[in-house]
Amino acid sequence: MARQADYVERRRLFAAAALNVISRDGLEGLTLREVAREAGFTTGALTHYFQSKDEVLIAASEHAADQVRAPMEEVALESSAREALRHLLYAALPTTTVMKARWRFWVAFWERAAHSPQVNRVMQERYREWSGRIASLIRRAQVQGEARADLDADLAARELVALVDGIGVQVLIAGKLAAPAQRRFIDSLIDGRLSPSAARGDHPLPARAPRRPSRAPA
Repeated sequence: MARQADYVERRRLFAAAALNVISRDGLEGLTLREVAREAGFTTGALTHYFQSKDEVLIAASEHAADQVRAPMEEVALESSAREALRHLLYAALPTTTVMKARWRFWVAFWERAAHSPQVNRVMQERYREWSGRIASLIRRAQVQGEARADLDADLAARELVALVDGIGVQVLIAGKLAAPAQRRFIDSLIDGRLSPSAARGDHPLPARAPRRPSRAPA
């Protein structure tokens, strides 16, 4: 039992080290040697737990997910589902040094997922978990009367995920989107898309383009 606990703890240490390396140096900085050095072990010790860089990358992603799950679950307990959703999305934004580092890791994870089916499967699982968490809060907001009853919660969740992703990429590339501006983007979409008043026309959604009449048969 103690040996199994030691094994799990050692993997956690290597995963945390890999997360630090990628957040600091990007995907190109991820080598087994550098991760082992960051963790304070030899490369040989690392290869006892991981056989490839992809395995290390996946372990790092699991470690990063573990770090944010508890705070996210705590935020979700707020009495107002709509405000819980707002604060959940705020927490995912790159508004702090720590979160900017996490976004550098996440973008590196995206990059590798485009080439590795193994990493891609894990990335899809992360997105399903993230989108599902958002959709669950939207549904609770609908029950509480804080969101439109006719809103497709899954579609709205995907829109919010896309917005957060876009903000994260813009901050990493340009670095000029201040925290208040990031939160205003979130507020604008939540208040305009979810608000029950939007269904009454106070915040109209874009209208569909009129359908072109079909040509009469010859």
